[in-house]
Amino acid sequence: MPRSTVAAAIVGARILLYSPRMPSTIDIAEIQKAALRSIPLTFRLTSLPHESHALLDRILEAYLAELGQERILEPLSYCLKELIVNAQKANMKRLYFEEKGLDILNDSDYDAGMKNFRTESSERLEHWLDLLKERSQYIGVTFHTTRGSLAISVRNSAELTPREQTRIYDRIARARAFHSFVEALAQPIDSTEGAGLGILILLQFLRRLGLGEEAFAIEPHGGETVATLNIPMSQVQLEKIGVLTEAIVRDVDSLPHFPETIVDLIHLTEDPRATIAQMASRIATDPTLTADLLKLVNSAHYVLPRRVNNILQGVKIVGMKGLRNLLYSYGAQKILGEKYAEMKTLWEHSNRVAYYAYLLARSLKPKADILDDVYVAGILHDLGQIIVSYLHPNAMEQMARFCKEKDIPLRILERFSFGLNHADIGALIAKKWNFPEQLVNGIKFHHDPLSSPLQYKDVVFCVYLANAFTGIERDLITFEQIERPVLSDFRIRDEEQARAILDRLQKSFERRAATF
Repeated sequence: MPRSTVAAAIVGARILLYSPRMPSTIDIAEIQKAALRSIPLTFRLTSLPHESHALLDRILEAYLAELGQERILEPLSYCLKELIVNAQKANMKRLYFEEKGLDILNDSDYDAGMKNFRTESSERLEHWLDLLKERSQYIGVTFHTTRGSLAISVRNSAELTPREQTRIYDRIARARAFHSFVEALAQPIDSTEGAGLGILILLQFLRRLGLGEEAFAIEPHGGETVATLNIPMSQVQLEKIGVLTEAIVRDVDSLPHFPETIVDLIHLTEDPRATIAQMASRIATDPTLTADLLKLVNSAHYVLPRRVNNILQGVKIVGMKGLRNLLYSYGAQKILGEKYAEMKTLWEHSNRVAYYAYLLARSLKPKADILDDVYVAGILHDLGQIIVSYLHPNAMEQMARFCKEKDIPLRILERFSFGLNHADIGALIAKKWNFPEQLVNGIKFHHDPLSSPLQYKDVVFCVYLANAFTGIERDLITFEQIERPVLSDFRIRDEEQARAILDRLQKSFERRAATF
């Protein structure tokens, strides 16, 4: 740990790390030593910038590794960051009220100040962060292991007012009535404060770890506010997500098998003796299938110079492998389209992702052998979301909005809400229908590309990046949230280059849509 960044010293039984912001590097060995010897480790900072989130996770992971509980890193990471961000807001609120000449303890002044606090603090964030540093408004984060428990405390230099304390206790009381993240997210929350919902979700995470609300406390103490998470590792038991998971699995199990006609044609595409003429002749016996496959061949995928109206010509263009993948795509859309007809928006999104993925594969990763797989994996990547959205129509939208605001991956909230995330659910469907492994993996890892098996990396990376680009289009994610190894794999150096690529993809897709 560079001494120029952080002053570190062992004082009594405590390691103290002082920095206006989180240090840029840490000494994992020192953290492991502190965890092993039950030495409290304290960071003192004024704010938590986005670039420090990964560093905070590494510290937390080191503690959990010593306790053999790395699997609870993600929910605890959310809880810790929520408390730090709330501490930062509390300190900022005091400075805001001072600047406005308002008394935070006076009810009418408090109401007047809170009308614009959230908006103004966001719009002038750098000003407030600089002021926090200038006025030495601190946040102290302490990790301490004792007898198989991990205690994390977050203290800040602004003592809770009675009104704020009442509001927090009200949130805790309300949390008792919720049995799922979906119920908590659906609750109307006072938007002037900007907290509240975060604490409801924090308590839901603790419940999923098998812990009660006694694992969380927040109190005023000696001019400070101290929030504490106390995690007795012997009591941690990842709660089974019962009803909704069962409903999802039941829904997947209830899906019909692929139509026999489609299965027979898929087998024929895999027969080395089969000819293109035979394939076209077999398809032509089913007028509906012929029309639908011609529509797919004429879709954005193949970027044809003119419309194809003859199935023989269409099969010649796409080839046997391309036809096989079109049949998987066609069969899936046929089955799910009949059962979930109202999911039109999701299918439209999937078509855009498929087109973007295809162009990325063709222009930035010129490997002809993956083009068909990339396109079909793009079409099918959100199979699971179709089922989740059907079972809980508003849940995904609420989760996406919350995760964007809190800067956490959607897959974490999904998994702890439903027991599975929509990518895993989609992979279950793909396996049920005996899809080839490259498509199963393209679906399963489209939000988690770095976990993909190496042999499917090219397909997964294309679908992931295409989906991420559509997320930027819809203002769901920022460029900074895209996995750096994926960008490097496509030789994308910076946001300006990424924006230029996205602009080309958008224009090409819109031209194609207008033509066909």
